[in-house]
Amino acid sequence: MRLSSIRRVVVKVGTNLLRGDREGLNADFMDSLARQIAEIQAKGTDVILVSSGAVGAGLFELGVDRPPAETHIRQALAAIGQSRLMHQYKLVFGKYGLKVAQILLTRDGLDDRRRYLNARNTLETLLGWRVVPVVNENDTTAVEELTFGDNDQLSALIAGKTGADLLVMLTDVEGIYDRPPGESGATLISYLPFGEQTRVRIGPGHAGSFGLGGMRSKLEAARLATRAGILTFIGPGRADRVLHRVLEGEHFGTWCEPERKRMSARKRWLALGKRPGEGWIQVDAGAEKALRSGGKSLLPSGVRRVEGSFRKGELIRVVGASEGEIAVGLSQYSREELETVKGRKTAEVLTLLGHRENLEVIHRDDMVVIGGGAEDES
Repeated sequence: MRLSSIRRVVVKVGTNLLRGDREGLNADFMDSLARQIAEIQAKGTDVILVSSGAVGAGLFELGVDRPPAETHIRQALAAIGQSRLMHQYKLVFGKYGLKVAQILLTRDGLDDRRRYLNARNTLETLLGWRVVPVVNENDTTAVEELTFGDNDQLSALIAGKTGADLLVMLTDVEGIYDRPPGESGATLISYLPFGEQTRVRIGPGHAGSFGLGGMRSKLEAARLATRAGILTFIGPGRADRVLHRVLEGEHFGTWCEPERKRMSARKRWLALGKRPGEGWIQVDAGAEKALRSGGKSLLPSGVRRVEGSFRKGELIRVVGASEGEIAVGLSQYSREELETVKGRKTAEVLTLLGHRENLEVIHRDDMVVIGGGAEDES
Protein backbone atom coordinates (compact mmCIF):
# COMPACT_ATOMS: atom_id res chain seq x y z
CA MET A 1 0.00 0.00 0.00
CA ARG A 2 1.36 3.42 -0.96
CA LEU A 3 0.59 6.10 1.60
CA SER A 4 -0.34 8.64 -1.05
CA SER A 5 -2.28 10.90 1.34
CA ILE A 6 0.74 11.65 3.55
CA ARG A 7 1.56 15.35 3.35
CA ARG A 8 3.60 15.88 6.52
CA VAL A 9 5.99 13.51 8.29
CA VAL A 10 7.86 13.79 11.57
CA VAL A 11 11.03 11.68 11.57
CA LYS A 12 12.71 10.95 14.89
CA VAL A 13 16.28 9.59 15.13
CA GLY A 14 17.81 8.52 18.42
CA THR A 15 21.23 8.75 19.98
CA ASN A 16 22.34 5.22 19.18
CA LEU A 17 21.77 5.73 15.44
CA LEU A 18 23.69 8.99 15.41
CA ARG A 19 26.68 7.92 17.48
CA GLY A 20 29.87 7.45 15.44
CA ASP A 21 33.61 8.00 15.31
CA ARG A 22 33.68 11.14 13.20
CA GLU A 23 33.03 14.26 15.33
CA GLY A 24 31.22 11.87 17.69
CA LEU A 25 28.53 11.42 15.03
CA ASN A 26 27.74 8.86 12.34
CA ALA A 27 28.25 11.05 9.26
CA ASP A 28 27.34 8.26 6.82
CA PHE A 29 23.99 7.65 8.48
CA MET A 30 23.28 11.39 8.62
CA ASP A 31 24.12 11.74 4.93
CA SER A 32 21.74 8.92 4.01
CA LEU A 33 19.03 10.48 6.16
CA ALA A 34 19.49 13.89 4.53
CA ARG A 35 19.38 12.41 1.02
CA GLN A 36 16.14 10.55 1.74
CA ILE A 37 14.51 13.60 3.32
CA ALA A 38 15.55 15.74 0.33
CA GLU A 39 13.99 13.23 -2.08
CA ILE A 40 10.79 13.07 -0.05
CA GLN A 41 10.55 16.84 0.25
CA ALA A 42 11.08 17.20 -3.52
CA LYS A 43 7.85 15.24 -4.01
CA GLY A 44 5.90 17.78 -1.94
CA THR A 45 5.92 16.16 1.51
CA ASP A 46 6.89 18.28 4.51
CA VAL A 47 9.47 16.68 6.81
CA ILE A 48 10.29 17.71 10.38
CA LEU A 49 13.33 16.03 11.90
CA VAL A 50 13.46 15.38 15.65
CA SER A 51 17.04 14.54 16.53
CA SER A 52 18.96 13.44 19.59
CA GLY A 53 22.75 13.12 19.57
CA ALA A 54 23.97 16.28 21.30
CA VAL A 55 25.16 14.48 24.42
CA GLY A 56 27.12 11.93 22.37
CA ALA A 57 28.78 14.68 20.34
CA GLY A 58 29.69 16.48 23.56
CA LEU A 59 31.29 13.34 24.95
CA PHE A 60 33.44 13.05 21.84
CA GLU A 61 34.59 16.67 22.22
CA LEU A 62 35.75 15.98 25.77
CA GLY A 63 37.17 12.54 25.03
CA VAL A 64 34.81 10.78 27.45
CA ASP A 65 33.69 7.22 26.69
CA ARG A 66 30.45 6.93 28.66
CA PRO A 67 27.95 9.59 29.75
CA PRO A 68 27.44 10.14 33.47
CA ALA A 69 24.03 9.73 35.05
CA GLU A 70 23.92 13.19 36.64
CA THR A 71 21.46 15.43 34.83
CA HIS A 72 23.49 18.64 35.13
CA ILE A 73 26.52 16.96 33.55
CA ARG A 74 24.43 15.60 30.66
CA GLN A 75 23.05 19.10 30.18
CA ALA A 76 26.55 20.54 29.99
CA LEU A 77 27.59 17.86 27.50
CA ALA A 78 24.53 18.67 25.38
CA ALA A 79 25.53 22.34 25.38
CA ILE A 80 28.94 21.36 23.96
CA GLY A 81 27.59 18.85 21.46
CA GLN A 82 24.58 20.71 20.07
CA SER A 83 26.68 22.97 17.83
CA ARG A 84 28.57 19.92 16.49
CA LEU A 85 25.30 18.19 15.76
CA MET A 86 23.83 21.13 13.86
CA HIS A 87 27.07 21.74 11.97
CA GLN A 88 27.00 18.17 10.69
CA TYR A 89 23.34 18.47 9.70
CA LYS A 90 24.12 21.71 7.85
CA LEU A 91 26.86 19.92 5.90
CA VAL A 92 24.87 16.83 4.90
CA PHE A 93 21.64 18.63 4.01
CA GLY A 94 23.61 21.27 2.12
CA LYS A 95 24.90 18.55 -0.21
CA TYR A 96 21.31 18.06 -1.36
CA GLY A 97 20.38 21.72 -1.64
CA LEU A 98 18.51 22.06 1.65
CA LYS A 99 18.88 24.42 4.56
CA VAL A 100 18.25 23.45 8.18
CA ALA A 101 17.03 25.36 11.23
CA GLN A 102 17.59 24.51 14.88
CA ILE A 103 14.53 24.40 17.17
CA LEU A 104 15.17 23.77 20.88
CA LEU A 105 12.13 23.14 23.08
CA THR A 106 11.30 22.40 26.69
CA ARG A 107 8.22 20.75 28.10
CA ASP A 108 6.98 23.85 29.90
CA GLY A 109 7.22 25.75 26.62
CA LEU A 110 4.73 23.30 25.14
CA ASP A 111 2.41 23.51 28.15
CA ASP A 112 1.96 27.27 27.77
CA ARG A 113 -0.47 27.85 24.91
CA ARG A 114 0.96 31.20 23.80
CA ARG A 115 4.49 29.80 23.61
CA TYR A 116 3.19 26.67 21.92
CA LEU A 117 1.47 28.76 19.25
CA ASN A 118 4.66 30.75 18.71
CA ALA A 119 6.65 27.52 18.24
CA ARG A 120 4.03 26.15 15.85
CA ASN A 121 4.03 29.34 13.79
CA THR A 122 7.82 29.22 13.55
CA LEU A 123 7.72 25.62 12.34
CA GLU A 124 5.05 26.46 9.77
CA THR A 125 7.11 29.38 8.47
CA LEU A 126 10.21 27.22 8.09
CA LEU A 127 8.27 24.51 6.27
CA GLY A 128 6.80 27.15 3.97
CA TRP A 129 10.37 28.17 3.10
CA ARG A 130 11.26 24.50 2.45
CA VAL A 131 13.75 24.63 5.31
CA VAL A 132 14.10 21.40 7.34
CA PRO A 133 13.43 22.05 11.06
CA VAL A 134 15.74 20.02 13.30
CA VAL A 135 14.05 19.80 16.69
CA ASN A 136 15.72 18.78 19.93
CA GLU A 137 14.96 19.22 23.60
CA ASN A 138 16.65 22.27 25.08
CA ASP A 139 18.64 20.07 27.43
CA THR A 140 20.68 22.90 28.93
CA THR A 141 17.68 24.77 30.36
CA ALA A 142 15.29 21.91 31.24
CA VAL A 143 14.64 22.24 34.96
CA GLU A 144 13.60 18.63 35.48
CA GLU A 145 15.49 15.68 34.04
CA LEU A 146 16.08 15.29 30.32
CA THR A 147 12.36 14.82 30.07
CA PHE A 148 11.37 13.54 26.66
CA GLY A 149 12.92 10.03 26.80
CA ASP A 150 15.56 10.48 24.08
CA ASN A 151 13.06 12.75 22.31
CA ASP A 152 10.52 9.96 21.72
CA GLN A 153 7.67 11.81 23.40
CA LEU A 154 8.86 15.11 21.96
CA SER A 155 8.46 13.65 18.47
CA ALA A 156 4.87 12.62 19.24
CA LEU A 157 4.08 16.07 20.62
CA ILE A 158 5.59 17.79 17.58
CA ALA A 159 3.66 15.47 15.24
CA GLY A 160 0.42 16.29 17.01
CA LYS A 161 1.03 20.02 17.18
CA THR A 162 1.96 20.41 13.53
CA GLY A 163 -0.84 18.25 12.13
CA ALA A 164 1.51 15.55 10.83
CA ASP A 165 -0.02 12.54 9.10
CA LEU A 166 2.80 10.16 10.00
CA LEU A 167 5.33 9.76 12.79
CA VAL A 168 8.42 7.68 11.98
CA MET A 169 10.57 6.68 14.96
CA LEU A 170 13.85 5.19 13.75
CA THR A 171 15.73 2.97 16.16
CA ASP A 172 18.63 0.50 16.23
CA VAL A 173 16.39 -2.60 16.35
CA GLU A 174 13.81 -3.96 13.91
CA GLY A 175 10.79 -2.70 15.79
CA ILE A 176 8.80 -3.57 18.91
CA TYR A 177 9.19 -7.11 20.20
CA ASP A 178 7.04 -8.93 22.73
CA ARG A 179 10.16 -9.31 24.89
CA PRO A 180 13.78 -8.08 24.72
CA PRO A 181 15.04 -8.89 21.16
CA GLY A 182 18.01 -10.92 22.41
CA GLU A 183 15.86 -13.39 24.31
CA SER A 184 14.94 -16.76 22.84
CA GLY A 185 11.52 -16.74 21.20
CA ALA A 186 11.28 -12.96 20.94
CA THR A 187 8.74 -12.05 18.25
CA LEU A 188 8.47 -8.82 16.29
CA ILE A 189 5.08 -7.14 16.66
CA SER A 190 4.33 -6.00 13.13
CA TYR A 191 0.99 -4.31 13.79
CA LEU A 192 -0.58 -2.71 16.86
CA PRO A 193 -4.29 -1.85 16.66
CA PHE A 194 -5.35 1.47 18.15
CA GLY A 195 -5.37 1.35 21.94
CA GLU A 196 -3.16 -1.72 22.19
CA GLN A 197 0.08 0.18 22.87
CA THR A 198 -0.62 0.23 26.61
CA ARG A 199 -1.24 -3.52 26.70
CA VAL A 200 2.08 -4.61 25.21
CA ARG A 201 4.47 -6.27 27.68
CA ILE A 202 8.01 -5.97 26.42
CA GLY A 203 10.04 -6.96 29.48
CA PRO A 204 12.52 -4.74 31.33
CA GLY A 205 14.96 -3.91 28.50
CA HIS A 206 17.08 -0.76 28.62
CA ALA A 207 17.86 2.26 26.51
CA GLY A 208 21.59 1.80 26.14
CA SER A 209 24.32 3.89 27.71
CA PHE A 210 23.97 6.91 25.42
CA GLY A 211 20.23 7.16 24.93
CA LEU A 212 17.40 7.76 27.42
CA GLY A 213 14.70 6.05 25.39
CA GLY A 214 14.04 2.36 24.92
CA MET A 215 10.91 0.60 23.75
CA ARG A 216 8.79 1.64 26.70
CA SER A 217 9.42 5.27 25.80
CA LYS A 218 8.58 4.59 22.15
CA LEU A 219 5.36 2.81 23.06
CA GLU A 220 4.31 5.79 25.16
CA ALA A 221 5.11 8.11 22.25
CA ALA A 222 3.08 5.88 19.91
CA ARG A 223 0.17 6.00 22.35
CA LEU A 224 0.24 9.80 22.35
CA ALA A 225 0.53 10.09 18.57
CA THR A 226 -2.11 7.53 17.66
CA ARG A 227 -4.55 9.08 20.13
CA ALA A 228 -4.26 12.28 18.07
CA GLY A 229 -4.99 10.35 14.87
CA ILE A 230 -1.39 10.03 13.65
CA LEU A 231 -0.18 6.82 12.00
CA THR A 232 3.05 5.73 13.67
CA PHE A 233 5.94 3.55 12.50
CA ILE A 234 8.76 2.21 14.70
CA GLY A 235 11.56 0.47 12.85
CA PRO A 236 15.20 0.02 11.84
CA GLY A 237 16.90 3.32 11.05
CA ARG A 238 19.85 1.68 9.30
CA ALA A 239 17.71 -0.22 6.80
CA ASP A 240 18.34 0.72 3.16
CA ARG A 241 15.91 3.42 1.89
CA VAL A 242 14.02 3.17 5.16
CA LEU A 243 11.98 6.37 4.76
CA HIS A 244 10.98 5.55 1.18
CA ARG A 245 9.92 2.06 2.22
CA VAL A 246 7.83 3.46 5.05
CA LEU A 247 6.06 5.88 2.71
CA GLU A 248 5.43 3.00 0.33
CA GLY A 249 3.68 1.14 3.15
CA GLU A 250 6.10 -1.78 3.19
CA HIS A 251 5.42 -4.40 5.85
CA PHE A 252 8.45 -4.21 8.11
CA GLY A 253 9.08 -2.77 11.55
CA THR A 254 6.04 -2.06 13.72
CA TRP A 255 3.04 -0.10 12.48
CA CYS A 256 0.72 1.49 15.08
CA GLU A 257 -2.85 2.17 14.02
CA PRO A 258 -4.22 5.64 14.85
CA GLU A 259 -7.58 6.77 16.18
CA ARG A 260 -9.82 7.15 13.14
CA LYS A 261 -10.98 10.65 14.00
CA ARG A 262 -8.60 13.59 14.09
CA MET A 263 -8.56 16.07 16.95
CA SER A 264 -8.84 19.79 16.43
CA ALA A 265 -5.63 21.77 16.92
CA ARG A 266 -6.79 23.01 20.34
CA LYS A 267 -7.63 19.51 21.54
CA ARG A 268 -4.29 18.20 20.32
CA TRP A 269 -2.65 20.81 22.54
CA LEU A 270 -4.74 19.66 25.48
CA ALA A 271 -4.14 15.97 24.85
CA LEU A 272 -0.46 16.10 23.90
CA GLY A 273 1.17 19.31 24.91
CA LYS A 274 -0.14 20.15 28.34
CA ARG A 275 0.22 18.02 31.46
CA PRO A 276 -2.56 17.86 34.06
CA GLY A 277 -1.69 19.14 37.51
CA GLU A 278 -2.44 17.30 40.71
CA GLY A 279 -6.16 18.10 40.63
CA TRP A 280 -8.79 15.57 39.61
CA ILE A 281 -12.53 15.06 39.90
CA GLN A 282 -14.81 12.05 39.87
CA VAL A 283 -18.13 12.10 38.02
CA ASP A 284 -21.23 9.95 38.38
CA ALA A 285 -22.33 7.29 35.90
CA GLY A 286 -24.75 9.61 34.10
CA ALA A 287 -22.12 12.28 33.54
CA GLU A 288 -19.60 9.67 32.41
CA LYS A 289 -22.03 8.39 29.78
CA ALA A 290 -22.77 11.93 28.60
CA LEU A 291 -19.06 12.69 28.23
CA ARG A 292 -18.16 9.43 26.52
CA SER A 293 -21.01 9.10 24.04
CA GLY A 294 -22.81 12.40 23.97
CA GLY A 295 -20.02 14.92 23.51
CA LYS A 296 -21.49 17.00 26.34
CA SER A 297 -19.94 19.57 28.63
CA LEU A 298 -19.51 18.64 32.28
CA LEU A 299 -21.87 20.40 34.72
CA PRO A 300 -21.49 20.67 38.52
CA SER A 301 -24.45 18.31 39.01
CA GLY A 302 -22.40 15.44 37.61
CA VAL A 303 -19.40 15.91 39.92
CA ARG A 304 -19.21 13.60 42.93
CA ARG A 305 -15.67 14.09 44.29
CA VAL A 306 -12.97 16.76 44.10
CA GLU A 307 -9.31 16.04 44.90
CA GLY A 308 -6.01 17.90 44.75
CA SER A 309 -5.37 21.61 44.37
CA PHE A 310 -6.19 23.55 41.20
CA ARG A 311 -7.19 27.01 40.09
CA LYS A 312 -9.65 28.14 37.45
CA GLY A 313 -8.22 27.52 33.99
CA GLU A 314 -5.94 24.64 35.01
CA LEU A 315 -5.94 21.28 33.27
CA ILE A 316 -7.40 18.54 35.48
CA ARG A 317 -8.15 14.84 35.12
CA VAL A 318 -11.69 13.43 35.09
CA VAL A 319 -12.30 9.91 36.37
CA GLY A 320 -15.45 7.83 36.10
CA ALA A 321 -17.48 5.93 38.64
CA SER A 322 -14.89 3.12 38.65
CA GLU A 323 -12.07 5.70 39.09
CA GLY A 324 -10.62 5.02 35.65
CA GLU A 325 -9.48 8.17 33.82
CA ILE A 326 -11.96 9.16 31.12
CA ALA A 327 -10.97 12.71 30.15
CA VAL A 328 -8.76 15.74 30.72
CA GLY A 329 -9.93 19.31 30.46
CA LEU A 330 -9.63 22.93 31.58
CA SER A 331 -11.63 23.62 34.73
CA GLN A 332 -13.85 26.72 34.86
CA TYR A 333 -13.81 26.49 38.67
CA SER A 334 -11.17 26.52 41.36
CA ARG A 335 -10.98 23.52 43.65
CA GLU A 336 -12.67 25.50 46.46
CA GLU A 337 -15.53 26.67 44.21
CA LEU A 338 -16.13 23.21 42.84
CA GLU A 339 -16.11 21.66 46.31
CA THR A 340 -18.92 24.10 47.18
CA VAL A 341 -21.15 23.34 44.16
CA LYS A 342 -20.43 19.68 43.32
CA GLY A 343 -23.63 17.75 42.74
CA ARG A 344 -25.68 20.97 42.59
CA LYS A 345 -28.17 22.06 39.96
CA THR A 346 -27.62 25.25 37.96
CA ALA A 347 -30.00 27.38 40.06
CA GLU A 348 -28.21 26.31 43.24
CA VAL A 349 -24.83 27.17 41.73
CA LEU A 350 -26.01 30.71 40.99
CA THR A 351 -27.31 31.06 44.54
CA LEU A 352 -24.07 29.84 46.07
CA LEU A 353 -21.56 31.61 43.81
CA GLY A 354 -23.56 34.37 42.16
CA HIS A 355 -23.55 35.19 38.43
CA ARG A 356 -20.95 33.35 36.37
CA GLU A 357 -19.99 33.69 32.72
CA ASN A 358 -19.49 29.92 32.46
CA LEU A 359 -21.55 27.44 34.47
CA GLU A 360 -19.91 24.34 33.00
CA VAL A 361 -17.14 22.74 35.03
CA ILE A 362 -15.40 21.82 31.77
CA HIS A 363 -16.75 22.93 28.41
CA ARG A 364 -16.69 20.26 25.71
CA ASP A 365 -14.39 22.43 23.58
CA ASP A 366 -11.86 22.41 26.44
CA MET A 367 -12.02 18.65 27.04
CA VAL A 368 -10.43 15.58 25.51
CA VAL A 369 -12.25 12.31 26.15
CA ILE A 370 -9.87 9.38 26.31
CA GLY A 371 -10.73 6.62 23.85
CA GLY A 372 -13.40 8.70 22.15
CA GLY A 373 -14.79 12.16 21.68
CA ALA A 374 -12.26 13.18 19.05
CA GLU A 375 -13.51 15.44 16.34
CA ASP A 376 -12.57 15.97 12.74
CA GLU A 377 -9.68 18.40 12.42
CA SER A 378 -10.52 21.83 11.13
